Amino acid sequence: MIAAFSRLVLKAAGWALDHFYELGRVGRPLPEGPLLVIANHPNSLMDGLVVLKIAGRRVRPLARAPLFGQPLLGHVLRGLAALPVFRPQDHPGETWRNESTFETAVQALLSHEAVLIFPEGLSHSEARIARIKTGAARIAFEAEEAADWKLGLRVVPVGLTYHRKHAFRGRVAAAVGRPFEVAGWREKRQRDEWGAVESLSTAMREALEEVTLNLPKHEDRELIEAAESLYAAERRLAAPRTREGLAPRLPRLQRFARALAWLYVADHDHYLRLSEAVRTYRQDLALLGVREAELPKRFPPSSVLRYALVQSLVLLVGLPLAAIGSVAWYLPYIAPRLSLRLYRPAYEAVATIKLATSLLAFPVTYALWLTAAWWLAGPIGLVAVAVALPVAGIVALRWRDRWRIVREDARVFWRAIRKRALREELVSRRRALVAEFEAVGRRWQEEREVRRQALAR
Repeated sequence: MIAAFSRLVLKAAGWALDHFYELGRVGRPLPEGPLLVIANHPNSLMDGLVVLKIAGRRVRPLARAPLFGQPLLGHVLRGLAALPVFRPQDHPGETWRNESTFETAVQALLSHEAVLIFPEGLSHSEARIARIKTGAARIAFEAEEAADWKLGLRVVPVGLTYHRKHAFRGRVAAAVGRPFEVAGWREKRQRDEWGAVESLSTAMREALEEVTLNLPKHEDRELIEAAESLYAAERRLAAPRTREGLAPRLPRLQRFARALAWLYVADHDHYLRLSEAVRTYRQDLALLGVREAELPKRFPPSSVLRYALVQSLVLLVGLPLAAIGSVAWYLPYIAPRLSLRLYRPAYEAVATIKLATSLLAFPVTYALWLTAAWWLAGPIGLVAVAVALPVAGIVALRWRDRWRIVREDARVFWRAIRKRALREELVSRRRALVAEFEAVGRRWQEEREVRRQALAR
């Protein structure tokens, strides 16, 4: 009974996650066989939900022990066969209880299950992967040793990258990296037990760095995203007047981050000049009201007219149902803001509190409307409202997204017409910046190739 209830709640949470975030996966679902899934941890409980959502198979997560004591969440975690982790800051003097958790995780791996662990140990908002704790490596070695190194255990890194992670309709990309086998450390483990733990932990960190954005400081994130977005716009890598998801952008963002990190060291003066040019470009771009470098090179009258007619028709047709949905579901929309004022959580937990509040507010709101429909119109009204409310809510969400895009496009069009000279200048500057990016990329690749050949000798 508890397991069935937990699965129901998890499905509801997954559905809510799909609407709270624009979620995308880079790479394939998790492979079969025994897996130790490792992930970075920037967004509290949301990270576990994202991994479970994109996994494509059953995964047993490790979670902080205090969560198991919460009334609803504790039942869900037990229904998922989650494993408690006793941290010193949560349970002083009780970390010895982790031995039982580790043993259970090892048994799960021996049964060819997938176990999820966040080896950084705590959720954080730093610009880089935090220090990896040794628990994940110890579990991996204990599982292989229990199977006489014949288990075939693989480690799979999953990188979680968020854009506006605390916000409704923010974006998240889950990048599934290449699995690697633990058996490759067999000889080192037999020679140096703790040296092997450190070595595998280092390999885990490097694997996570391959599937995440790692930057020296937070300010560099804005620079990287600005450079990548104007490059994508110039090279037409995304359809015009659309907001590209974070998942398809992530590989480009990673390449930009690595190339600019190289430039920071190799030619710091060039890095400073290029950074300033991008920032100046963005400031001037703001005068046109353009976001994410969606600067059109021209406005063909026929395309503008067709776009205006189509979008206006779609918005007008959807407006009545969207209005109904917005009114009907206003309580779940506003409830997360009220809960944040009440709980005042840490930044990393903001999205979790919002999603949890919405999950409670949605069924309550739905039940209230159904009760009112039954009281006012009987069974027919109940059925009609039961069907119409979910549809109206989805239409309202889609209408809101479309209205935001059309409103931005209209502002861009109006300002670009009024400031045609600035638009033409910015188009020219964008073209020059992209050419400079590509030149830096070639230099970076050439140096990497020289280094690779030197190491191969």
